[in-house]
Amino acid sequence: MLPLGVALIVLAVSFGIYSLYAPAAPMAPQSRRIAPGEVVRPPLEIAVERTEKIVEQVMKRRGWNPFPAQDLELAGIKASQSSVVTTIVAITFMGFLVGYTLGGFLLGLVALVIPFMSRGWIKRMRAKRSRAFADQLESTLEVMASALRAGHSFPSALNTVAVDSQSPTAEEFARVVNANRLGVDIIVAMRTLAERMESQDFSWVTDAVAIQRDTGGNLNEILDRVGETIRERNEMAKKIRAISAEGRASGWVMAGVPLALGAFIAWSNPETFAPMYQTGIGKILLAICTGLYVAGFVWMRKIVDVRP
Repeated sequence: MLPLGVALIVLAVSFGIYSLYAPAAPMAPQSRRIAPGEVVRPPLEIAVERTEKIVEQVMKRRGWNPFPAQDLELAGIKASQSSVVTTIVAITFMGFLVGYTLGGFLLGLVALVIPFMSRGWIKRMRAKRSRAFADQLESTLEVMASALRAGHSFPSALNTVAVDSQSPTAEEFARVVNANRLGVDIIVAMRTLAERMESQDFSWVTDAVAIQRDTGGNLNEILDRVGETIRERNEMAKKIRAISAEGRASGWVMAGVPLALGAFIAWSNPETFAPMYQTGIGKILLAICTGLYVAGFVWMRKIVDVRP
């Protein structure tokens, strides 16, 4: 008798093969069955759309918001919340089936870490997008200063950045330009951008523009000086990151070796770790070791996390 996971996978594959290669029932031509101008969509697309609507309704009814729209937007993910949740649930379910088939129910439960890994991945993408914005800020200030020297107004210079820059700078500056066109003060819109991207450098740029607007002065020269300061800070940060690269790599190696060695021993001789989770003292020692392992990893990360 086949295990439940194998039976479900075989059933799903059989249904997919039958759907693809089964002979179609005789019917009228498709051109006669649809209205003029109507777009025919594949059945799979319709099924996915309906599933996403059901997931969205459940999320609204339960007040469940595991992946806020702002986090998805800052991570550069253009899909909706319901689409992301549906995809993660489907991947988790397939991972459970694979784990259940290979190693039983407990191994299948390992797939439950996929949603938590997804949150970590979105957070990582958000941080990566913020770093890209910070790396592009130096050239952004040069474009703004050049536009001001050419006779453009400051809002027009921001629009030039929104048109000519790369992502994510172009997208974020377009938000500032659109907000200003809708009546939002341009300084307020720039401060909102600095908070969204968690950019201290752009916050300084906003302060410089606000001071220049109140006291007067040559704005393009101010932007040049701020840009030069940011350039020097970025060079120092790159040097520090290069110097501390060996320490970060050593931390990852020291954190990964115990896990890899433990997994190999558990695979080659499972009886070795049996006392660790079958006896009371073993469970206590396992909990203490886990706590010390996590504390040591966090400590190593803090040691090599040097900021300029």
